Amino acid sequence: MVLSQARLRCRLILRKRCQRFRLFSTETSKIRNIGIVAHVDAGKTTVTERILYETGAIRAAGTIKHGNTTTDFLPCEQNRGITVNSAFVQVHFLEHIFNVIDTPGHVDFNFEVERSLRVLDGSLVVIDGTRGVEPQTVTVWKQLERFQVPRLIFLNKLDRERRNVKVCLSSIRETLRTVPVLVNHPVYDESKQLVDVTTISSTHELTELVESLAEVDEEIEDLYFSHECDATKISSGEISKSIRKQHQIGRVTPVCVGSGLTGVGIRSSLEYMIQFLPSPLQTLSKLPPILRDKVCGVVFKSSLDPNRGVLCQSRLYSGTLKPRSKLFNIRTNTSAQVSNLFQVDADRVKLQDSCEVGGITMMAGCKDFRTGDVFVCQSLKSQFHNINELIQSNRTLKSTMNHSKPLFFCSVEATDSISNDRLEKVLSDMMFEDPTLTLERRDSGELVMGGPGRLYLSVALERIKDERGISCKAYKFRVNYMETVSQQIEHVHTGPLGELHLTMSPADSGKVVTVKNVCPKTREVVEPAIDSALTIGPLLGLQLSECLITAKFNLIPPEHSKFPTKEEKKDLNLMVKTAIRDIFRNNLSVMTLCEPIAEIEVEGPQEYSSSIIADFSLRAESLEYQTLFSDEGNWFTLKGCAPLSKLTDFSSQIGRISRGMASVLKIETVKYGPMELDSCREIVKMFEEGKL
Repeated sequence: MVLSQARLRCRLILRKRCQRFRLFSTETSKIRNIGIVAHVDAGKTTVTERILYETGAIRAAGTIKHGNTTTDFLPCEQNRGITVNSAFVQVHFLEHIFNVIDTPGHVDFNFEVERSLRVLDGSLVVIDGTRGVEPQTVTVWKQLERFQVPRLIFLNKLDRERRNVKVCLSSIRETLRTVPVLVNHPVYDESKQLVDVTTISSTHELTELVESLAEVDEEIEDLYFSHECDATKISSGEISKSIRKQHQIGRVTPVCVGSGLTGVGIRSSLEYMIQFLPSPLQTLSKLPPILRDKVCGVVFKSSLDPNRGVLCQSRLYSGTLKPRSKLFNIRTNTSAQVSNLFQVDADRVKLQDSCEVGGITMMAGCKDFRTGDVFVCQSLKSQFHNINELIQSNRTLKSTMNHSKPLFFCSVEATDSISNDRLEKVLSDMMFEDPTLTLERRDSGELVMGGPGRLYLSVALERIKDERGISCKAYKFRVNYMETVSQQIEHVHTGPLGELHLTMSPADSGKVVTVKNVCPKTREVVEPAIDSALTIGPLLGLQLSECLITAKFNLIPPEHSKFPTKEEKKDLNLMVKTAIRDIFRNNLSVMTLCEPIAEIEVEGPQEYSSSIIADFSLRAESLEYQTLFSDEGNWFTLKGCAPLSKLTDFSSQIGRISRGMASVLKIETVKYGPMELDSCREIVKMFEEGKL
């Protein structure tokens, strides 16, 4: 009784300290769940900040330069001037609610972008109006296509001198493979300063708009020709109707213009989001009928809070969610009760009474829920198998999130022995929140951390210091080497069940395993055994890659129909592992290392091109030079491929050479390639000496 009263007092105190938040009565059709996505430095955080300011959510707009934007609230984001963590904010505009997620733009944080995109109804793709489509723009565009998220494009930075709308539209058409439809255009004063945006009205602009629509819409094409190619005779209502129709089926993408820094065009872009991007009702209609009037949602981000435990940011697709709601997790086949709901606002949270259809909320109390989990109301637990099949066949609910394997590793330790004991626990908590982070404790006691890029690892170490108060030092930075064969090798192993003919040969990409002469039940045993044995190579114990493996079995016919039995499965496992161990031991001389190869793209002023090319040539395997924006003729772009190990200081070196004027647009791993013999021996020696 005393304990219950104490809990009640604590709850009352918590309610007084936290302002209760209730979503004001708004139709679901007037909700927009929007993600702001872009290439790094295209200005998406600035655009998000201006959206908050123009809608009255904040009194003054912060800037990246001053480190005071609302969504970049982490110290590492403010210090570096980049977004590393997706941030959620809510604004009200023209009686509509906008749930906005500002996402990272750097390739190292792709998974952070991807898990947010899964739960969106629409997106605003920000493109730098001075550069056009950039590499990461293409990456997020493909992610949006995979999740079938409708897009609206915002051409940003049109207040700058090197702006070029025509070149941007051309790059959108050619690179993103969509028909861009410009729905407004910039207005400049006599001094060529951006002052406003206005709807398409001139004859020339209308003609370009209608001709773009006529490419994909036969009705507009017929109207255009029936009016003797006079675009002014086609009403604005017919044009808007055509844009909406063709945008819904993915044939065109509306493009609006402006400047996030000055705020020009921001309110106009919000109006176009209302007009062209769908509400949660359209997403609700895509769910299986049995789920449309029940609670159904997806966890898109889970985190650990020292006071509240596991917190799950979730999107609710149907039903009404309240504290004490009982939920059923489809992945774990377990139930949980929601203890509290919170409305997230950047780095602040407010208690929430309920979450309606289309809402985004944060749940407490669901300790077994993880990123990507689908949950439904407890009453559907009895129909688990049926519901699971429906979810796996539903594109809205089925998880298709990808996160790449680690490409960079480093050893990490705390600067003092007291904190060293806490460090592994802190890193484990970070792995819980972000599956792209890996952690391994070596036999030597070394703690090795892995991630998709060097920037990612540096940010992780910085966050440990800022958020957990542990100063760390990192050393032995290396790329993710793998082992392979330099020529074809063969081996025959004989065991109690028969013979195994094993062949390994070099391949261009990945690892391909072919198993021959076995029944389906035997295949289920030997394929996992082969995969397991190939995770530890003979040189350094690294995973095998870039090779073809053929396993041909000549098994003695079994004397019974239950083959393979439990004992025979053990024999098959032993046969596979012994054969692979022997083929490695007998052919050590042809084993070698392979390393990740990255595609690189650099852009900068022409005057620095010769110095950058000289540095580039020392690293790159291939090189391609071309002029960027040939009408101006004073900028260049370089493209090429180079081993990732040679690019650890590439971005900073380019910055030094060009005095900060040139920028590395892309460093993206595309394949693995075999290393030269001398380089391979050097890496093996460094591993053996404990230097890597």
